[in-house]
Amino acid sequence: MIINLTGEPVRLYGLSAADVIEDDALDSGCIVIPAEDPPAYLDVISLGSPGDDVHGGRTVEIDLCEFHVRDLPAPQASTRLIVPPGVALASRGRGDLLIAFGDVVDTTGASVGHRLLVSPC
Repeated sequence: MIINLTGEPVRLYGLSAADVIEDDALDSGCIVIPAEDPPAYLDVISLGSPGDDVHGGRTVEIDLCEFHVRDLPAPQASTRLIVPPGVALASRGRGDLLIAFGDVVDTTGASVGHRLLVSPC
């Protein structure tokens, strides 16, 4: 079972999908995985700057952050969870987490879906 905790439907077009989809208003060319509530999300708490750095003669601002994942259920056998990339990366080691990967866009350049799901762990 796959549960979508991204907060929005995930549209998967497959590896052979074109980079640009002309018109798929009826979602006929993809698999749609509806969003479930509540979505998993990431709280980012700034801990302040340890000091800025310089790259190429320009100042690069650096900020220390603490990440807190919210509304992410515990792993369950035979269940995979689609989550936002930040949640997956902050939860490294969880083999049940998936992220949508490989953008597919419409003719205006807006993202309409993805090619596949990947496990970042």
